Amino acid sequence: MSPKKIIKSKENKIFKFLKALINSHTRKKQKAFLLEGFVFVKEAIQNNAPVILIGIGEELEKTEKAKEIIKLAKSKNIPVYIFSDNLIKEISYTEAPQGIISAIKQPEKFKKEEVFQAKANTILILESIQDPSNVGAIIRVADAAGVKAIFYTKGTADPYTPKAVRSSAGSILHLPVLPVESIKEIILQLKKENFQIIGTVAKNGINLFEVNFSDKVALILGNEAKGLSKEAKNLADKNLTIPVFGKAQSLNVAVATGIILYEILHQRFYIVKS
Repeated sequence: MSPKKIIKSKENKIFKFLKALINSHTRKKQKAFLLEGFVFVKEAIQNNAPVILIGIGEELEKTEKAKEIIKLAKSKNIPVYIFSDNLIKEISYTEAPQGIISAIKQPEKFKKEEVFQAKANTILILESIQDPSNVGAIIRVADAAGVKAIFYTKGTADPYTPKAVRSSAGSILHLPVLPVESIKEIILQLKKENFQIIGTVAKNGINLFEVNFSDKVALILGNEAKGLSKEAKNLADKNLTIPVFGKAQSLNVAVATGIILYEILHQRFYIVKS
C-alpha cells in the first residue's frame, strides 16, 4: 500500500526539513544530504545506505516505478511521504526532476582497517578545491578507480551540496568522504600508516610516468587556480606533474585525478615490478 496523505503545505515539517538540506549550514547541522532520482534512491535503499526518508511527487506515485520504490522502502522501514507536484519540484535540484528525492545521513566515521590497512590502497586528499562540480566528478572517478576514502580540508566545496552530489552520479554513497581539520594532520596520520604521500603540481614536478607508486598511496589535489599550498608540497614525499604534449595550459582537476589514478592502477596491476 502506498502512503495516503498528500503534503501540500510549505509549512509541513517534512517539507521544511528537505528544503532546508539545500542549505550548507543545515546540512552540516543535520548531518544529512539530498539524493535525487530513481536509480540513485533505489540503489541507496538496496545497498542499505542510511536513508532517513523519501519524498515522491503526487503524479509519480501512480507509476510502477514509484510503487517499486515504496515497496522497497517499506521492507527497510524507511518512511515515504507524498508531496504535491509543486512542492516536490521546489525541493528538486536537477534540471529535469524525476519527482523523487531522499534525505540521507552523512558518514561521520570510517573503519580504520578498511581505509588504512588494505594492502593495495589509494586515498585522496582534497585541498581547497572550490568548484562542487569538480568535487563531485573527483568522487565519481575515485569510486571507479577503487579509492578507499576521500578527505577534504577547510576551503574545499561541500561534497554534499546538491551540485556535487549530482556530479558524483551516486558515487557519494560508495566511499567515505570526510572533513579534516588540517592538511598537516591527515598527512602525518597517513605517514604513520606507511602511505606514500604524492602531491600534484601543474609544473616542475616529477613526470607522472616516471613516478614509482607504492602499494599505499595518498594523492593530494589542490585548488583549481592556486594549486597545492606550500605546506602540502613540503609534506609530500614527491610532487608529480602530468606532461602536456599539446597547447593546453592546464588540465581540469577532476580529469587530472582520473589520469593519475589509472596510472597508479596500471602500475599496481598490469606491470610486474622487479
